Amino acid sequence: MSKKVGAVGGYLGEAFDDGVFDGVKKIVVSVEGGLFNCISMIKIEYEKDGKLESRQHGTIRGELKEFSVDYPNEYITSVGGSYDSVRYYEVPLIKSLIFKTNTGRTSPILGGTTESGQPAGTEFTLEGKYGEKLIGFFGRAGQALDAIGANFGPLGGNKGNTFDDGFLDGVKTLTVGADEYSVTYIKIEYENNGKDEVREHGTNRGELQEFSVNYPEDSIVAVGGTYNHIFNYDTTLITSLYFTTSKGFTSPLFGVAKGKEFELQGENGEKLRGIYGRAGTAIDAIGAHFGPLGGNKGNTFDDGVFDGLKKITVGADEYSITYIKIEYQKDAKVIVREHGTNRGELKEFTVNYPGDNIVAVGGSYNHIFNYDTTLITSLYFTTSKGFTSPLFGVAKGKDFELKGENGGKLLGIYGRDGTAIDAIGAHFETGSG
Repeated sequence: MSKKVGAVGGYLGEAFDDGVFDGVKKIVVSVEGGLFNCISMIKIEYEKDGKLESRQHGTIRGELKEFSVDYPNEYITSVGGSYDSVRYYEVPLIKSLIFKTNTGRTSPILGGTTESGQPAGTEFTLEGKYGEKLIGFFGRAGQALDAIGANFGPLGGNKGNTFDDGFLDGVKTLTVGADEYSVTYIKIEYENNGKDEVREHGTNRGELQEFSVNYPEDSIVAVGGTYNHIFNYDTTLITSLYFTTSKGFTSPLFGVAKGKEFELQGENGEKLRGIYGRAGTAIDAIGAHFGPLGGNKGNTFDDGVFDGLKKITVGADEYSITYIKIEYQKDAKVIVREHGTNRGELKEFTVNYPGDNIVAVGGSYNHIFNYDTTLITSLYFTTSKGFTSPLFGVAKGKDFELKGENGGKLLGIYGRDGTAIDAIGAHFETGSG
């Protein structure tokens, strides 16, 4: 699985999602001037399993401009540009795009510029946190390119087969194999719904070492290591790995630290819930899924992503947050999701969407001895206009606040629930940089 960043821009047009590919070879855009002054179309030439596949969004009008990449040796690591309200359409549209690659090369500004040569409108930058490569686009388009977001892939090389363990409850044991060149093998013993599940990737050779976690009392919160080009194989591989837990324990270093360093972690100390990447005769690339804050009981839920939120209703009793109901908007329709058990005092918070958006989800979680589990004990929400909801529940335990990068709006929540809200996480778009 990749990491979605965005989308930024407007809210009209039809939603699109290209999914994920191995990489991007060429991008062509239509730049429309005059009263329109926007990007009217984007066409992407992807590579997947050695074959080329194209995707096109928007309407071809105006001047065509392109940016080509020497993939797989070169790949896009950043998508920037600008968006603004366009007079003719009276809605926000993407006005310009800029692309940067791992070699340090930057495309020309594709689209409108100011007199000083800067992108016209509100600027934005979409990129992976650790220099991951672009592997797909999503957004909204119709008569023009309304909004754009990007999928960025795992760290390391581009060979081997893709794998994705998905989201499980937590990690209990990791076994890693390494030889003199790279990390060759990884075996993960997960816990999911009270049962052990094992995943294996790569090829079991070299020295094997193990790292055990006292889950659920302790959880992995960071995955670090290095990757490097291995000339013997003429490819980039993961050369070392280590893991750090919420209690401050760090695994031994698996492999030899050589090449570019990285460390993957959640934005707010969330636990590791799964890994993804590429593997074959070794571990070519690795990424990590980090999970929601709170306890590990209840059932998992994930609302996915919507255009925005209109209203939130929260229930709470003397112990915890018991219930949450969210009214999302998607393609001009209201969609409702409910989690937990409707009991206790109900309060609601309404947002003037799309003029205002939730940009922060805060609260607290604590171990509840009556139930012998950790639950969300309080919640609050803050909007882009500076409004803050009432405090739902009672603030006790460990405080947290979830925010998107650059003030991005809340698009959906996920977590665990049953008779109460056990854990919560949030999907944010990335706002302007």
